[in-house]
Amino acid sequence: MVKARDPYALALLGSAVVTGAAFLPWFHVGDVGLPGIPDPAGYFVAAMGLTGVGLSVVGLRRRLDTRQGLVLSGLAVLTTLAVTWQVGPATIASRAQARAEAVALVDNLTVEPVPPVGVSAGLFGGMVGAALVAAAGLTALGRRTER
Repeated sequence: MVKARDPYALALLGSAVVTGAAFLPWFHVGDVGLPGIPDPAGYFVAAMGLTGVGLSVVGLRRRLDTRQGLVLSGLAVLTTLAVTWQVGPATIASRAQARAEAVALVDNLTVEPVPPVGVSAGLFGGMVGAALVAAAGLTALGRRTER
C-alpha cells in the first residue's frame, strides 16, 4: 500500500542526487573532468538541490504542503542542466582552443588540437534527480490534501 508521504521520500532522494551531482564532473575534455561546482550553474544546482532536500524534509516531518516548491525546484534544475548540456560543449571547446593557442603563442610551438568535449555522468545524474523531484512533486499535487 502506498502512503501519502511517499512522494516526499522520492523527492528527498532526488534532491540528494541533484546536490551530489553538482560536485561530479559534468563534462570531460579528453581525460580531464570538469565538475559543475566552480561554475555559477553548478552553484545554482547545488542550492536548488539543498532547497529540495529542505522542502522534502518539511513535507515528511511536519506534514506541511511543499509540493509546489518541489515542482519548481525540480523544473529549475532540469531547465538549467538542459541549457548547460546544449551550450556547455561548444563553450568549453572554444575556451580550450583559446588556451591552446595562447600556450602555443607564448611557448613558440605549434597549436595542439583540442580533444573532443563530452558529457559526463554528473550532468546525467543531475537531470535524473531533477526529473524525479519534479515528478514526485507533480504526483503529490495530484493527490487530495489530507484534512
